[in-house]
Amino acid sequence: MRIRRIVFSMIIFIMILSLFGCRGEIDTRPLSKTEFLMDTVIHLRIYDNKDESALEAAIDRLKEIEDRMSSHIETSDVGKINRNAGIRPTEVHDDVYYVIEWAKYFAEISGGAYEPTIGPLVDLWNIMGKGKGERQSIPDQDEIEKNMELVDYNDLQLLDDNRVYLKRQGMKLDLGGIAKGYAADEVKRILNEHGINSAIVDLGGNIYVLGNKAKGEPWRIGVQDPFDTTGKYIGILKVKEKSVVTSGDYERYFTHKGRRYHHIIDAKTGYPSDNELAGVSIVSDKSIDGDALSTALFVLGTEDGTELLNQLDNVQGIFVSKKEEVTIPKSLEDDFILPNGRAKLSINPN
Repeated sequence: MRIRRIVFSMIIFIMILSLFGCRGEIDTRPLSKTEFLMDTVIHLRIYDNKDESALEAAIDRLKEIEDRMSSHIETSDVGKINRNAGIRPTEVHDDVYYVIEWAKYFAEISGGAYEPTIGPLVDLWNIMGKGKGERQSIPDQDEIEKNMELVDYNDLQLLDDNRVYLKRQGMKLDLGGIAKGYAADEVKRILNEHGINSAIVDLGGNIYVLGNKAKGEPWRIGVQDPFDTTGKYIGILKVKEKSVVTSGDYERYFTHKGRRYHHIIDAKTGYPSDNELAGVSIVSDKSIDGDALSTALFVLGTEDGTELLNQLDNVQGIFVSKKEEVTIPKSLEDDFILPNGRAKLSINPN
């Protein structure tokens, strides 16, 4: 009986060694959590200091940001701002005020290509899901022009004591193009505070990679192929300690009479943006920058978008055209590859 117990113990020990002792799966398998928040599926993966409390703290922070910044939650600070439009200023939380400050900044430097008061047009078009079939109609021109009159970031006022005011009734603040970026930055901060330096934060297309992979190698982030199914990549980007945010015409859309209408609205026309681009990815130190800029550059197009990028520090852009041409800056030349060889790669020397 004693021999049998010894043999059994040796077998268990060998099994443990196979799982834990030889740098097997346990060293590379992340501690992960998946939730549906901020109107998207979020994935958090920790690879080094696998602290469950860090994930819980990050999820709690994401819920807090959603509760304060969602335009779809009536009790949120943004909901209160919208209800008080043209009536009175609304006092908001520090982080809401901070995000709105940055939203107005990006609206100003992009000439309204990123537009935080786009809410009336977003509601009018109501483009919520991906490929939601054929619609029988689209908004008529009179409706579009009426709602365009309520869109102007110059009428978004930031006052003292954390007060925010939309000057005209019917205006509506929508932070959907920047709040997830701020949220990704906050998750990064929380993970770092818990001693975590190797992780992936994925907030539905807003990616932040902390540090390097386990062996010191850079992360490999796929840039979605606008012309293929979700999870198929037109390019692979090698990065470390960076945010990668992508916007494109394939994310949310419907069709009408054979034409696709996507969710990124151009405030100057009142229609979904229509230029040469199918997708834009922004590589930056801060995800709040990448979130707003990916929208702005998608609306601006490659030439004007590149001109804006050249005025900013530590921000790079990847442009994917409808002709399947991928334009990257020279600074990314050694860190970007086209895996399938179908698309054409163009290097911008600036």
